[in-house]
Amino acid sequence: MPTRKQTRRIAAWIYVVVNPIIDALDHEPPLLESGNLTWRAYLERCEMIKPIDEYLDPVQLPNYETFRAERSGKPIVRDCDRHDSTLKALNASAQRVFEWLTSLGEFLEAAKSEMRAYDAARAREQWAPAHIQTELPRFSAEYVINNIQSLPSHYATSEFWNGFGKNLLVFRNRAEFEPLHRGAKALKEISARLRQELLDYRRSKSRQYDVPAAPVPGLSLDAE
Repeated sequence: MPTRKQTRRIAAWIYVVVNPIIDALDHEPPLLESGNLTWRAYLERCEMIKPIDEYLDPVQLPNYETFRAERSGKPIVRDCDRHDSTLKALNASAQRVFEWLTSLGEFLEAAKSEMRAYDAARAREQWAPAHIQTELPRFSAEYVINNIQSLPSHYATSEFWNGFGKNLLVFRNRAEFEPLHRGAKALKEISARLRQELLDYRRSKSRQYDVPAAPVPGLSLDAE
């Protein structure tokens, strides 16, 4: 029979490790399916897709460490590591593509051409601050990497991108993007598999140790 101490430890893992990771992984496959890596040039990494430990409250990292130690060599731990190594490779691929695009004369000229087309069509005198216009090819490269089909209106570059700049998405068909496409597909598969493994773990341990899948106000795990 499970002891109280075991039950409390399992509850801690479910509540502060498993549940937050499941919640975070809910968002990864849809982003990856759409091609929106949320990769940011200033970070040189994805902003909303993170290593597993970054999805947890830092205060709870010791619980994550003990969870991993107890399940060393098990599929969940292996897939946590695969997730992080695949994400690291994806970030590196995105950085290489960004550097390639922003040094590719064909891309830079295409971006400037779309800027000229927008300038000719726009009704306003000033459509974005000068520094944004200067950096627009770099912004455009980031949007292409993230497969941005439409920008919200609060972006200073939204009218340009939504009306003209998104024509640059054709560069995603170049061979240089293939590692990025493969990496996003691989991460999506790992993310979905890890999420299911964690759901199965929660279901199994919740039944075995009589622990609710989420905290219940007023319910003590010390109760008889």
